Amino acid sequence: MTIFLLLLALIIFHSLTLAPQGQFQKEYISKSTTANIKGIFVILIFFSHYTQYVTLNGPYDDAYLALRTHLNQMVVVMFLFYSGFGIMRSIQKKGQAYIRSRLPERFRKVWLQFAAAVLLFLITGLFLGKKFTADHVLLSFVGWDSIGNSNWYIFDTLIAYILLFLAFLIFPLPLKSRKAQEHPLETEKPKDEPSQYLGCAAFTVLIILFIYVMMAAGRSRYWYNTIFIFPMGCWYAIFQERIEKLIMRNDFWYVLCVLVNTVIYVFSYERRWTGGIEMYTVWACSFTAMIVLFTMKCSVSGNLLSWFGQHVFSVYILQRIPMMILDRLGLAETHKYVFLILSFLITILMAMLFDEWMGKLWKKIRSKN
Repeated sequence: MTIFLLLLALIIFHSLTLAPQGQFQKEYISKSTTANIKGIFVILIFFSHYTQYVTLNGPYDDAYLALRTHLNQMVVVMFLFYSGFGIMRSIQKKGQAYIRSRLPERFRKVWLQFAAAVLLFLITGLFLGKKFTADHVLLSFVGWDSIGNSNWYIFDTLIAYILLFLAFLIFPLPLKSRKAQEHPLETEKPKDEPSQYLGCAAFTVLIILFIYVMMAAGRSRYWYNTIFIFPMGCWYAIFQERIEKLIMRNDFWYVLCVLVNTVIYVFSYERRWTGGIEMYTVWACSFTAMIVLFTMKCSVSGNLLSWFGQHVFSVYILQRIPMMILDRLGLAETHKYVFLILSFLITILMAMLFDEWMGKLWKKIRSKN
């Protein structure tokens, strides 16, 4: 398995560009850059899910298993961070109109994609001879239960959208002019509206409450131990310019910030399981900051990583279907690396078809509305 990890590392380092001394990657949080970072992590998620179907005990598996154990849930934090950042940026540019219309639309689109994927899992499960109760299936369509699909991340994302919507209903932003909504880049930079701080603070409090509710409900740790990174992305959008002025002042300040974050990372990592959800959250925030700091100096590009970053949802949600079928055929036990390669290729094909089909369906729905 480590060989496949090395192939991913070679792809990353082959496309790595380091900013000159005293300079920084100004596009470190642009859509193209974040797509490449998301591409790396969705591939790591694929590797992680693959290990749930096979037994890895060979001499070339130890390095990957050590990395997987170290990362734990950190493979998903950048998706949460970039989502929070992107949504907050849209709120700043488009104001309350985004909260009222675009955020609910985004919720509907994600749920529709998820529901379509769950339907595919239902068909696959029935084809493989599995039986499901009606309540099991219904709860799967809202992400609370699963019929073989990954569900907790989508459930958390949808809840985050709802809580963000509620937060900015309580503390609404001023309505932007139509020109500002339709051409946000042609207008002045978002004003420092007090309501954005109040709305983001309310959202953060609601997320914290959600975490403790999930703990009280007895859900596994992975259901809630990274969701705080979503509001972290929102706060970063608000304070981005001030943070960049500090870190990107010169290389000395950059290195100092890296060292401080490294100390926090090591301290929180060693206490992530003994310090409760609070210390795990500190570790997750520190890991996220480490990736952001890395991208400020190093740019990762490449068609392969970019493609995966642009198809994160479909790759993430569909990858278990070929794994389930190939596992039933016995490949996971007899030819585990053939199982990996075939699952990877079939996932790519399914993701392409799924995104094309869902794109056409969503256009029809929007045109009717």
